[in-house]
Amino acid sequence: MLKSNRLKQVFDEAKRPAMGFWQMLPGANVSRVLARAGVDWVMVDCEHGNIDDAAMHEAVPAIAALGVSPLVRLPDGQPWMILVPLIRTVEEVKSLVASAKFPPQGKRGFGSPFVLQNFDPALTLTDYLQQANDSLLTMVQIETREALEAVEEIAPLVDVVFIGPFDLGNNIGHPIMDGKMDPELDEAIARTLRAAVAAGKKCGIYCTSGEQAKKYADQGFHMISVATDYSTLGAAMADTLAIARGEGETRKGGRHPAMAQKCVHQSCGKTYTDPDEVCRYHPGPPIFHEGQKGWKCCKPRVLTFDEFLAIEPCTEGKHSTTDLPPKVEKKEANPALLESANLPKPPPRAPVVAPQHIPTPPPPPPDSEDDDETIEIPDDRVCRRKACGATYKKGSDRKDESCVYHPGVPIFHEGSKGYSCCKRRVLEFDQFMKIEGCKTKTRHLFVGSGKKDEADKGTAGGEELLETVRHDFYQTPAAVIVSFFLKKIEKEAAKVEFRERELDLNLPTTDSPVPKRYKAQVPLYGAIDTAKSTFKILGTKLEVSLAKADGSSWPVLRSDDRLTGEILQIGRAGRA
Repeated sequence: MLKSNRLKQVFDEAKRPAMGFWQMLPGANVSRVLARAGVDWVMVDCEHGNIDDAAMHEAVPAIAALGVSPLVRLPDGQPWMILVPLIRTVEEVKSLVASAKFPPQGKRGFGSPFVLQNFDPALTLTDYLQQANDSLLTMVQIETREALEAVEEIAPLVDVVFIGPFDLGNNIGHPIMDGKMDPELDEAIARTLRAAVAAGKKCGIYCTSGEQAKKYADQGFHMISVATDYSTLGAAMADTLAIARGEGETRKGGRHPAMAQKCVHQSCGKTYTDPDEVCRYHPGPPIFHEGQKGWKCCKPRVLTFDEFLAIEPCTEGKHSTTDLPPKVEKKEANPALLESANLPKPPPRAPVVAPQHIPTPPPPPPDSEDDDETIEIPDDRVCRRKACGATYKKGSDRKDESCVYHPGVPIFHEGSKGYSCCKRRVLEFDQFMKIEGCKTKTRHLFVGSGKKDEADKGTAGGEELLETVRHDFYQTPAAVIVSFFLKKIEKEAAKVEFRERELDLNLPTTDSPVPKRYKAQVPLYGAIDTAKSTFKILGTKLEVSLAKADGSSWPVLRSDDRLTGEILQIGRAGRA
């Protein structure tokens, strides 16, 4: 609620006077035109203006929606601020403040739901009650002799004392004649300003022209009404008509004051009338990364959103009403600096070798579909065919066997489960395990040709020899880093030997009950510096750092790998 009170923000910042317009003509569109002109507040005049209660209720939200503070003279509603004219006594001021503030500061009644709709986002009744007293400004007009004589007592009771020069001049016997003010009226105005400043309050004044408003701004007034819609509209229309008839001169070098427009540049957002005014903005997009906030166009990075909004713009240009800010001009590099730069030359790149065609080796012959009669079948051996599950009992007769199985492969797709050889699909894994086979043979397959059992037994010494392990690599300008993925490598027994174009590996594991061993001679694509090459054994892999001898890029790791013709700076996964 406090953030929506632009007038109070200007007062709190105390950097400049708060400028405003005086609305006397009814209509929300008039209110919007005045609010868009770049002022801090608009006074909806229900005393001398042609604005009734209904028109006031339309004007207030129209002004507030544009971020400008709406004020009402003699209100009958819930504006942000109220201005009461023709105050005479201190008692009247105290009664006004009590009527405008909620308890305990006043006696204002609480409960209207309509006021909440003037805020975006809308406030709750509780939020409004807690913030209203601090947000609402009470203002009284000093325009009678009685009020002038008591101004030193009145000023401490309100937020703003506002001078109505015409009524004040009339009431003290020195009316404004032909736009000229009597010295006693000038002194009355100065006295009111001194009383407000001494009480730590704000002082405002009603003006009839920009020149007069500038005069009082220079004197230190905090709140200034620059003009009314009624008088400005009439003067502008008459001036425009005179120019059209050739009877008058245009302003400011041949052009009329332009309608105020809002700049859409990031971090600017100012309302401007001069297209040549300097605009300070951020041309780049905002960046929010890992808790830090900033703009792509400049370096400051902050943590909170308030700090982000306070980052000073980094670019100067002209205001714009388009959505896309001007592109940042790229500065050309200084040729002298480029010539003087002592940059190291990149290492020579090896010539690209044409892709080699390596025929795909034929697949290994399938294992036998029948048991070798010369091989003894172990007791309790389970049939190898899918979904059969039959168990061999030593000495049993195999003449009447019937093997019901699935020749296809299991398929798991989008929650359904089954085999590729038949159409049945189920959802649960237990149901999948119970799917009856779709093919039948007269004999089970317990041992086949026996080759699989030999492979499972491994080699002499009770070790399982691994023919291949998964590996991948990546490279930098100086080294190739290779990872061989093998768990539980025995560090004390492992051997890694570096040769100029070969890597010898002998990696035993501590797997139980059958340990494994991976032995390989890896032919390398390029030459390495054996003295600078290193390795380390981790829990799940062996990591080798191969120092390049010539700094060239390796398209593959092994010299016998197929070349694709690409030049790579990152590794490729494969099998060692």
